[in-house]
Amino acid sequence: MDALLLAAERLEAPPVDVFADLGYVPTPKQQEFHAASEFDVLFGGSAGGGKTKSLVMEAILQCVRYPGLRVGAFRRTYGELKESLIAELAQVDFARAVGARWNGTDFELRFANGSLIMFRYAESIQDATRRQGGQYQMLIFDERTLTPPDVVAFLESRLRSGRREIPVLGIRSGTNPGGPGHGAVKARYIQPTNYGAGVVTDERGRTVRFIPSKLSDNPHVNPEYSADLKALPEKLRAAFLDGDWDVFAGQMFPEIKRERHVIEPMPLPATWKRFSGLDWGFAAPWAVLWAAVDEDGRVWVYREIYRRGVGEMEQAQQILGSEDAGEQVAARYADDAMWATRGDAKAIAAVYADEGVHLTPAGKGPGSRITGWQRVHSYLAEAPACPHHRARGWETCPRLHLFSTVTELYRELTDLPHAAKGDPEDADTAADDHAADALRYLLSNLGSGPQFLTTPEGGATSAGTEVLEPLGPAMAYRPAVDGSADDWWLHDDEAPRAGRTVQAPWD
Repeated sequence: MDALLLAAERLEAPPVDVFADLGYVPTPKQQEFHAASEFDVLFGGSAGGGKTKSLVMEAILQCVRYPGLRVGAFRRTYGELKESLIAELAQVDFARAVGARWNGTDFELRFANGSLIMFRYAESIQDATRRQGGQYQMLIFDERTLTPPDVVAFLESRLRSGRREIPVLGIRSGTNPGGPGHGAVKARYIQPTNYGAGVVTDERGRTVRFIPSKLSDNPHVNPEYSADLKALPEKLRAAFLDGDWDVFAGQMFPEIKRERHVIEPMPLPATWKRFSGLDWGFAAPWAVLWAAVDEDGRVWVYREIYRRGVGEMEQAQQILGSEDAGEQVAARYADDAMWATRGDAKAIAAVYADEGVHLTPAGKGPGSRITGWQRVHSYLAEAPACPHHRARGWETCPRLHLFSTVTELYRELTDLPHAAKGDPEDADTAADDHAADALRYLLSNLGSGPQFLTTPEGGATSAGTEVLEPLGPAMAYRPAVDGSADDWWLHDDEAPRAGRTVQAPWD
């Protein structure tokens, strides 16, 4: 169906006055939400803005308007569904006034015209894949940021219609800031639309809109509720009262600030030892960081890779291709799982080694995650200013500096929430944490201090690094020129192969 025709149909009155029959009088902000014709609309911000009721009413309205429509309404758990969407549905007597019937066993609202609202839970990909054979023309997400981004993405793939007369209407979501999906929601709706100032079109040609809501937008909220929100601690108040998307309750690293931690790229002295941290992924993002350690132990992250769908052989090739000629990396710390074998497949670390990228296990013993996050906190903290910032009049600066080109790491650190379950000092593994994990591996394995190198004559390269002397006693195998048994590297226990390392005999 033509997009303009569909938009016009959405603005036409349905055969009956659904809202009047249900006793629902939308606020001006709710009216804005119901009139929105964009494909993907987020109604979000502070608590008490009437978001959940708007979602339920919109779903009922469209089911009456389009016979045979299938709507999927989602929260993480059935318990949350009962306390939010279904509770709002009960407030309007399960839409009996417009001919709907509630099936409490299947959690479905059925309409006389064949339309259907299915209330479902989806806390994990496993939950979402139970809907693999499902087909929806409209999706409703209540508290969108509490649902992991990969779960939302999978459910979005179920949006389709097998009948020409039933249009695909799109997605309607409501949420407050915070939770495992905070970063993904902020990146899709908040930042591109300039916090709701405009409408954008995504890479699939779908229009995306953010409608901010505040407590003051809802005249039906009682004064006691408003007073309770105002009495919350600072971060909770920012999220639930002010709808602040830049500071939210449960933020893992609230101390990170762009004006303090981010600098423009600049040449880094060749005497600073280089390290790398790596978090492997294929369907999930694969993240690699490069960092240099200065004379005072500060860490300067100067390069990153952050991609999906790249095989391990190509990953290793891309790592080497990203580095300048002569750039020496002392150690590359990676997820221990890269050394695991999977059936007949070679361990991922071995594939890397075959391509000349030698990895070191990051170490994932008991408590290592918490220790690693504490290490990240310690590097984000202030210390006496480095020469770069002293020249700008600073008395202190963080122990961790990020080049402005390292955008994904900065995004993850600013948006990463604490774990909703388990250890409250841990990060939420359902959120984007891939570059953050790579940083954790790197910082956790730095020694008591940096080691400095002598450099040959030569200038800086394009990445701001300089040509260095070979590092340490670890050396890559070189095949024998004449096959002589006297070649010392052939006396190792294993047969020589590309990518293996041995200790030099002059250590």
